[in-house]
Amino acid sequence: MTRASFRVMWLVIAGLVFCACESGSGWEGRYVSPATEGVQVTLTLQADGKGLWMVDQESTPVRWKMRQRALWLHVKSGGVLIAQPIDNEKALSVGLPGGGNVLLKKTSN
Repeated sequence: MTRASFRVMWLVIAGLVFCACESGSGWEGRYVSPATEGVQVTLTLQADGKGLWMVDQESTPVRWKMRQRALWLHVKSGGVLIAQPIDNEKALSVGLPGGGNVLLKKTSN
């Protein structure tokens, strides 16, 4: 293999790697629930896979990733919340422990 073809091969491989890496998933941003019964839920997702789950004034750090067509929110205490994207909307339906769901609508990127 010539030196030139070796360089071309490495350029092609590097290009494929850069194309495979996404800079963002489209889920990053701030999501807010409608204020019902005086409780406000806010979810902030960052591009680095970190985020913040906030209920009223109490906040909990989360790690998130897309898995099985849902966003899995790993809470620092060890629990997992599953957020199902709502088709054709910028919104998530998050299953809560003990049953029930909360609807979160995207408000900003």
